Amino acid sequence: MPTAAEIYNAAFSDGLRPDPLLTVSQWADQYRMLSQTASAEPGRWRTDRTPYLREIMDCLSPSSGVEKVVFMKGAQVGGTEAGNNWIGYVIV
Repeated sequence: MPTAAEIYNAAFSDGLRPDPLLTVSQWADQYRMLSQTASAEPGRWRTDRTPYLREIMDCLSPSSGVEKVVFMKGAQVGGTEAGNNWIGYVIV
């Protein structure tokens, strides 16, 4: 059984490791879950279902050189969900 010091040291070194370089769309595909109450298709987010949002989300990624993103859209095209993906990416 590991000692408290070993557990602490392991957690500390894990915390020093840099986060993986993911774009917002990659993060959403890997971690975002849609609920049954908020989505017609609950379960894992799939950017492939809304490919037109991929570039927009990826331009919001820190690795992107884009400085300003303007998203003009109609109703019910996934803009709020793209924003939710970005917020989730930034928070985590």
